[in-house]
Amino acid sequence: MTSNVIDVDHLSVAYKMYGQPADFLKELVFGGVRHDLFWALRDVSLKIREGERVGIVGPNGAGKSTLLKAIAGTITPTAGKVTTQGRISSLLSMVPAWNENETGVENIKFNLTLQGVPAKRLDALIEDIVDFTELGSFIYQPVKTYSTGMGARLSFGIATAFDPEILIVDEVLGAGDGYFAAKAARRMQQFCDRGKALLFVSHSLAAVQQMCDTAIWIQSGSVRMHGTAAQVLTLYELDYRRTEDAVMRSKHIARSAVRSSAPLPGELAADQSIRLRIARKGGGHFATAHYVSAMTIGGLTDAPVSVPIELADSAAPQTPAYFDILESEWGRIHERRGQLCRQIVRMPSRNAGGQVVITPEPVSHRDSLDLSVAFDASTDDARERLTLEFLDIGLAKWVECDTSGTAVAGDGWTTYRFSARVPLPAPDQVAELQRAAIEASQPDVEILSATLIADGQETLVVRERQPFAILVHTNFRRPQTRADVILRFTRDDGVHAFWQSSGLDGHNLENPHGEKTVRFRFEDNFLGAGEYSVFVQVANGWSYPDNFPYSEVLSRKSNALSFRVLREYSEVTLGILNYRASIEIE
Repeated sequence: MTSNVIDVDHLSVAYKMYGQPADFLKELVFGGVRHDLFWALRDVSLKIREGERVGIVGPNGAGKSTLLKAIAGTITPTAGKVTTQGRISSLLSMVPAWNENETGVENIKFNLTLQGVPAKRLDALIEDIVDFTELGSFIYQPVKTYSTGMGARLSFGIATAFDPEILIVDEVLGAGDGYFAAKAARRMQQFCDRGKALLFVSHSLAAVQQMCDTAIWIQSGSVRMHGTAAQVLTLYELDYRRTEDAVMRSKHIARSAVRSSAPLPGELAADQSIRLRIARKGGGHFATAHYVSAMTIGGLTDAPVSVPIELADSAAPQTPAYFDILESEWGRIHERRGQLCRQIVRMPSRNAGGQVVITPEPVSHRDSLDLSVAFDASTDDARERLTLEFLDIGLAKWVECDTSGTAVAGDGWTTYRFSARVPLPAPDQVAELQRAAIEASQPDVEILSATLIADGQETLVVRERQPFAILVHTNFRRPQTRADVILRFTRDDGVHAFWQSSGLDGHNLENPHGEKTVRFRFEDNFLGAGEYSVFVQVANGWSYPDNFPYSEVLSRKSNALSFRVLREYSEVTLGILNYRASIEIE
C-alpha cells in the first residue's frame, strides 16, 4: 500500500505588517498591537503519496511558494504542522547557498556537505553535476561571474544530484535556455519514474501537464481545488482566461466598469437560499481594499447568527450563512489591528461584491424574511463607503437594503447596520423564476460542442495521415457584427501543437445569429501520434493586426474535445509532425 510522504495538517503561515517603521519600536516599548497580520496560508490540509507528481498552480501572491517553503522546512508555520517522510531536496530559489567569491566546484562541495553527503561520495556527485550542467570552464570560475541562467543550471544540478525521497521545485528554470529546460524536465521525469514524490510550482500549464499527474490550485492562501492535473488545469485556465478578458480586452473592460444589477447564473439557486452582497456605495466597483469582520444576521433564528469568515461547508446543516469565498470578491483572511477579518477587493473575473449566502429553514407560512445585518469594516480610504444589497429572485435584480446607520467602533473600524424584507418565493415558483432569470442572463454566444469526423463517422481515434474534420457547433443567441471560431490543439505532454482561426482562412462569420457550425478540414493530417485536447474559442472577428490580440472573446470552451492519433507504423515514432518532405537524390 502506498504511504504518505507529506502530510500537511491545518497549516497556516502569517507575517506581521507594520504601517511604518516607528510602529515596530512603539509596539516593542509600549506594548499593544500595532501591526496587521498577513495570512499567506490559512488552514491548508493535504496529503501527498510516494511516487505522486503534484503540480501547484495559482496566481501571483496566492501562497504557492510559501507552501513549498513550509514543506521544505525553511519557514516555521504560525499554526498547524507539516510531517514528511524521507530526505527532501528543494530548489526554491536561484541561489541555494552561494559564496559568490568561490568557484562553482567549491560551492557544489559546500552545498552537498550541507545536505549531509558523506565525503566518500563527493567526488562522484561533483563529476555528475559538472557533466549535467555543461558549464565547461566556468565551473572553475567564481559564481559572481555567472549569468542568471548559469546559476539556474548549477542550482538544479545540485538539488537533483543525490537521490532524495521528495523533490521540491519552484519555478526557477525560466531563466535557463530551452535546451537545458528540456534536459531538466527529463531528469525530473526520471526522478518520478523511480517512485519519488515531486512538488512542482510553475505558471506554465504545459509544464505542469507534462510533469504531473495531480494538481493543487492555491488561491488567496487556501486550497481551492485538489484533483487530477487534467481536471484542475482545465478549470484554472478558464478562470485566469476570464481574468485576462476583464483586464486586457477593451470591450470587456468597458462592460465590467459598471456593476450590474442583474443576477448572473452562478448567483441563482433552485431553492430558498438568500444572497446578500456588500458593494460600493453609489455604484461601480471597489477602488480600494476593505476589511470585514464580525458579521451577524438577525431574523433567521431566535438569536442573531454569526457568519464565519473561514471557508465553510455550504452543505453542512449547521451552516445557516456563509461567505461565498470562491465565486465573489472576498479576498484572503487578514488580521487588522488585532481583529480577524477578510478582505474585499476588486477581482474582475468574480461575481461583484463580497457575497453572503443564507440558507434558512423552510417556512411554509411565510412569504418573506425580515433580516437585520450588522458588520464591522475598515479601509485605508474612508471616502469609499459600503452598502448592502439583496438578490430579489422574483424581480431578478439586486436591491439595496435599508440602512440603519453607522457607528464608530474604534481603532479605525466602522459598524454598518442594514435591514431588509426579503421575499421568499414559493417552492413551486423557484424553478420557473430561476429558469427565466438564467435564460435572461445567458451569454450572447455559446459553444455547444465539438466533434471529430473521420471516414464519415464520429470518432475519437484517427491514424497518422488519416484525413479528418472537427465540427464546432455554436449558438449566437444575440446577433453579433462579426465573429470567428478558433481551434487550439495541445498534446497530453503540454506541447502546443496547432492554432487556427476560421477568419485566418477568410471565414469570419458576418452578422451571425442562431446556431452555426464551423467545419475545420484536415485533409493533410500531419499530426504525430499522441493524445490531444482541443480548446475552442469564439472571438469578435479575425483582422490582423487591427483586432489581434482580440478586443473581445465571446465564448470559450476548454478541453472541448479529446482525441487520439495512432501511429502509422507501430514501431516508429515520427514525432509531433508527421510530414513527408520532398526528396531528391543527386
